[in-house]
Amino acid sequence: MAGNRKNSWKLYPAWGYEKELEDLDRASEQGWQLVRGGCFHSSFVKNPNLRYRYQMDFGRIDDMGRYIETFREQGWEYVNSTFNKWHYFRKLYDPALPEEDYEIFTDRESLREMRGRWGRLALAIAVVLAGFAIYYGVQLVQTFQLPLLIQTLVFALESGLLVWGWTIMRNPDRDRSRRYGSAFLTAILAVIVLGAAAGIAFSTLRPHFQAHQSAGSLDEPMVDSRWAGFEIKYRDNYFLDLDFASDAPMTFSVLNEAGQTVYAKTGTGFREENIRLQLPAGQYCLSISCETGYRINCIIQ
Repeated sequence: MAGNRKNSWKLYPAWGYEKELEDLDRASEQGWQLVRGGCFHSSFVKNPNLRYRYQMDFGRIDDMGRYIETFREQGWEYVNSTFNKWHYFRKLYDPALPEEDYEIFTDRESLREMRGRWGRLALAIAVVLAGFAIYYGVQLVQTFQLPLLIQTLVFALESGLLVWGWTIMRNPDRDRSRRYGSAFLTAILAVIVLGAAAGIAFSTLRPHFQAHQSAGSLDEPMVDSRWAGFEIKYRDNYFLDLDFASDAPMTFSVLNEAGQTVYAKTGTGFREENIRLQLPAGQYCLSISCETGYRINCIIQ
C-alpha cells in the first residue's frame, strides 16, 4: 500500500505557481494523482488509469460551498485549500479538447485580478517587514550588536523576497528565466530560517547580569576586592549601566579572566547608562577599591 502513495517536499513561491501546475500535470501523466496540495508539501496517490489537468486560485472565500459549486459547474473538481488561501482544482484530461478548456480563468482580466489579490497581500507584508528592518537597522547604527545585525538582514531579505515576487505577479509576461527555480527559493528560505534561528540564539546567549553591593562603613580599606563573576559567550558589544556613590573616592573595575582591566571608573559618585564594552568570549568579574562606605549597582547586557 505504501508504494501507492508518495509525498513531494518542493517549495513553490506564490509567483511560481505556474511551475507547480506544470509539475502536477506531469505527475498526473505519470500516474500520480494529487490528494492534497501545498506550497511546501503535497501528497499523491498512484492511479495510472486517470489523467488530470490542474489549476489554482487564490483568495479568501466567504462562501466555500458556493465557490466550489461554481467551479464544479464549469467541470472543475475541488481538491483542497491551503492555510495561505490557495485553492487546488483539477479536470479530467481529454486530448481532443482545446487547451482553453483547461484554463481556470477565462479572460486576462480575471487572471490579473487573482494575481492582484496575492500581490496586495504580499506588498502589505513586505512593508511591515521593511519597517522592522529599518527599526532594527537604526538600533544597529546606534549600538552595534550581532543579534541586531542578523535581525536587520533577515527582515530585509524577507521584505525584498516578497517585493520581488510582487513585481513578477504584476508582470505575467516577465521572462520566466528570471523567476528562478525551487532549489533557489529553498536556499533563500533556508538562509532566512537559519538567520532567524541564529538571531534568537545569539540574543539568548547574551548575559543579563545585575549586581548590587553596599557597605555603611569599612574597618579597613578594600583593595581590588573581586566579586560577581559573569560569562561572555561570544565577542560583541555589550553595555554597562553603572551607578555608584561613596564617602571617599572609590574605583570600580571590570576585569577579564587574566585579571586585566577592561573598564574602570574612579570617583565619589557616578551614574551612566549604556557604557559600551567590547568584550571577547570569556569569564569576567567586578572589582572594588574603596576606603569608606559605599553603594554600587550595575547591569551588564
